Amino acid sequence: MGMTDWLLKPLGWLFARHPSWRDAFGRLLLRVGSRFYWALALLLALAGAWDLFGQPFDRQLSHASFDWLMRHRPIPYTADPDIVVLNIDEASLAALAPQYGRWPWPRAVLAEVAAKLEQLGARAVVFDILFSDPDVTNPDSEAIFDHYVAASRRSFYASVRLNPRNDAVSQISVAMLNFSQREPKSTGRGDGRRTIALVPPYFKSIYDSTRVGTNNIYPDEDNVVRWFGNFERLDGYRIPSLPYRMAQVLGWPLPQQPRNLLNWPMGSSPYTTVSFADALRAARAGDDAFFGRFAGKVVLVGSTAPSLNDLKATPVDSLHPGIYVLATAVDNIKRSHFLRPLSPAWIWAFEALMLAVSAHLFARTSQALAVTKYFFFLPAALLAISLASISSSDLLVDLSVPAAIMLAYFTVAKLFDTNTHDFIAGSGPYAATPLEAAGRLQIACLPAAISRQQVLSVVRRRGVPIKLWDPVDAGLGAQWARQGWVLWRWNAAADDAPSGAAAPELDLHWFDVTEPDAGGGFSLAQAIATAAATATPAE
Repeated sequence: MGMTDWLLKPLGWLFARHPSWRDAFGRLLLRVGSRFYWALALLLALAGAWDLFGQPFDRQLSHASFDWLMRHRPIPYTADPDIVVLNIDEASLAALAPQYGRWPWPRAVLAEVAAKLEQLGARAVVFDILFSDPDVTNPDSEAIFDHYVAASRRSFYASVRLNPRNDAVSQISVAMLNFSQREPKSTGRGDGRRTIALVPPYFKSIYDSTRVGTNNIYPDEDNVVRWFGNFERLDGYRIPSLPYRMAQVLGWPLPQQPRNLLNWPMGSSPYTTVSFADALRAARAGDDAFFGRFAGKVVLVGSTAPSLNDLKATPVDSLHPGIYVLATAVDNIKRSHFLRPLSPAWIWAFEALMLAVSAHLFARTSQALAVTKYFFFLPAALLAISLASISSSDLLVDLSVPAAIMLAYFTVAKLFDTNTHDFIAGSGPYAATPLEAAGRLQIACLPAAISRQQVLSVVRRRGVPIKLWDPVDAGLGAQWARQGWVLWRWNAAADDAPSGAAAPELDLHWFDVTEPDAGGGFSLAQAIATAAATATPAE
């Protein structure tokens, strides 16, 4: 049983008990006619506009659609080969544990490898590690790290933005952040005195370097990371994220939006990844050839070790290490490859066009068969457009909302069309009751030259229900259509009451059909077909 049949089943149960309701409702459907399809299209177009420009009805639909596209696009986004992750993985934690403990390590260990990277040509060394507190147990190590930072010209460091609700109790003002800048072309009068809740690096050498940015990752309401914040506007200043600050220092194109949709490469480890323990061994062994692979590269120092609990849910992996989220943001900024969602105005225009085409098809056809074929082709076409857009460019044409709107339109329009057709043909929930079918079956023929609207005017009239037989739909062959229009009715009173007569401009004559076979071999369609073959259409 199809969905439409399932929806009509309760209606059939109701009409079987109240035939007068059945006929009144059916005549109402005919009076509304094709206007229903256009009214429904207008209603759903307004609903789509509200969803796109006002309050989304179901944001999770867009989220799920985007995630599916990220995982299934035929040509995935290719990770930048010049971004390398120096990985503090479980193997590194185990290898260094006997000497330094599992974590945290003395910071001199990090400085030892980072200095070697810069010495042998790494373009940038980026720490996905927050140096917010002193290591009081290793003061000598702290001094070594501080010396490395002071001498470095290509290292970058993270700070953490705290909840803005805590800004009022902070003692750090926006103007105190030497890595922030005045908002370009700002018309505001902010003087930078507004305080900001932020965890800065502990080392003065890091602060003095100005190569600092916030390293916050904000998931959507379903806890999946899809967007990255480039900067925050506050009191006339622009507080940069770590990737945005890198772009400022290294001369990459600067994104203009405060946040962008991340363009995710496929795989749980999409970027070239080297174990930190291997790099440390090579540094201590003087293996310069090992570090040659980092020449000209942007090296991100961070962890994929599950025990350090830096895992995020993303569209491509439910347990995505945070270092790869940062790498994706750096990659997208470096190559200007954030995703650019198509403007809602264009999506709504496309949606309205599809609704208009669908309404035209429904209104211009007596059956929804052609529209059905069109509808089942449509979702595949919309999916293909979305996949093609993000496989061949950075443009995201997510048509999940138009597809949902079209599904709603088709479901309701098909239900209306089926009800109308069933009423006209006397089938489905509009079939005659056993008491009505006990009377004599009568038919009348009208020439094919008469318009469908004139014939339907007969069906709409009150009185004994008159039905229109479609021989092609009945499966009896197109040759019966040459009889013209064939009308039929069960007339229990066996009289041609004026209330059941044709419209005044039509000459309608009824013919009796042979009584049904008591043995149960009676076929309504076959009886009408036999009578129509012998009846003479009115001249």
